[in-house]
Amino acid sequence: MSENAGPMRLANQEIRDAIDGFVAARIAGRRLPALLERTDTMLTELETLNLIGVRRTPTPVRAALTALVAELPFEYTPRIGPRPSPAAAIDVVFDIQAGIFNLMYGSEPSDQLMEPSDQLIEVAS
Repeated sequence: MSENAGPMRLANQEIRDAIDGFVAARIAGRRLPALLERTDTMLTELETLNLIGVRRTPTPVRAALTALVAELPFEYTPRIGPRPSPAAAIDVVFDIQAGIFNLMYGSEPSDQLMEPSDQLIEVAS
């Protein structure tokens, strides 16, 4: 009986590890869509503020944006000042969404965001 204790213990540990891995994958699978939903909600609010002509993003919205950035599963540093306009905050949320989509669906290096100065816009003549 004691010679089976080793293999049984090993089998039980492998089962526990598999369950833990499954649970972690499920949690991670729900995390990104939840973050994306938060960005959508934030965009709606910021777009409304922009449309009604608010010059600076209100403190509660800035706090929500700061909290969102802190919870991202990737490194991101917003390139905005301490009191951004709603339009500047919208740009940050779009950058965050791009990062979330890259994690959700994968991307090739050519799919990565380009710096605005690197983007060219062609105009039809």
